[in-house]
Amino acid sequence: MKENRYLYNLSIIAKTIWNYKTIKSKAPANFEKYKAFCYNYPRNGKWINEDGTEIISNNLQYHLDDLKSKYMKLETFKEEDLETVELTTTKGPVSMLVAKNSQSNKWVIGLHGWTEDKYLALRLVFHYYQQGYNIITFDAFAHGLTYGEKTDIGMSSIEILDRIIEYMQKTYHPDSIGLIGNSMGASTSVLYSQVGKYNKLINWVVADCGFSSLKQQYRYFIENNFFHNSWWIEGYQFTKKFSKETRTNQNKYDLKKQMKKCVDIPIFFIHGQKDTFVPWWMSQEMYDKKRQYETRVQSEIWTPPDANHVAVIAKHHELYKMKTLNFSKKWENSNEIK
Repeated sequence: MKENRYLYNLSIIAKTIWNYKTIKSKAPANFEKYKAFCYNYPRNGKWINEDGTEIISNNLQYHLDDLKSKYMKLETFKEEDLETVELTTTKGPVSMLVAKNSQSNKWVIGLHGWTEDKYLALRLVFHYYQQGYNIITFDAFAHGLTYGEKTDIGMSSIEILDRIIEYMQKTYHPDSIGLIGNSMGASTSVLYSQVGKYNKLINWVVADCGFSSLKQQYRYFIENNFFHNSWWIEGYQFTKKFSKETRTNQNKYDLKKQMKKCVDIPIFFIHGQKDTFVPWWMSQEMYDKKRQYETRVQSEIWTPPDANHVAVIAKHHELYKMKTLNFSKKWENSNEIK
């Protein structure tokens, strides 16, 4: 299995011991470089990219520019469709967009990826809005205008989702709740289905190009995209150091190990096989593990061979809409689940 490349084995342990002095000496500087990469992204307002270009993030135009960059149709939400809501919590504000729809009381929560915001999550949910669903998107922990300074790639968004669902229950009394996320948002959605306080209220999850293990995602990215050298040489104790930075145990962010906890929640895994940011086999192994615990087929997987990271929705837009809507409606209409 390819994923075994990103786990210690006897050979890697032996090589690490043999090269320990060099590995340890490089580790502090390497971690600082990678940490800066992980924590440096636009949150709200003006931002200057490395190439000198300027963007204004966390607004509707940012969403429109995102659609244009992905060669997607510009048919989407209008300003008047969206209400900005700030949810007050004991840890700080949570910034949300709400798009109410008079056609039903079904709700979808859209979860954006790392470095993105609530407006960029709109690309995931407009086709649901067109079909009568009510929509919520939100700035994840340490993104946009939501509280938090150092992202833990979704772990702290679980508590935020708890607060959002409490707000929904009190304010809207939803008939159904679905989650759809891409990249970090996909993994957060799966994690919520496993450990969220209100996970039993979730009717379905669509997880688009999520990682299965944060530790292995760090190692994959270090080796293939950042340092372009073996992860065990360049990324020594990175997970331990990020756990200290974020005050979370990131070793526990392993969705495969907790898949039994969401056995009754249908999950649709989507992942393009050309993804070079999060490898597609991570979704495949999550699906395989999920199916081991299902006594009847509830979950599905779709891995088109021609799409890169977060690109399936653009590359196969009409098929994406059809497949995700069919999956959602199937499990909302099933009396066997909720």
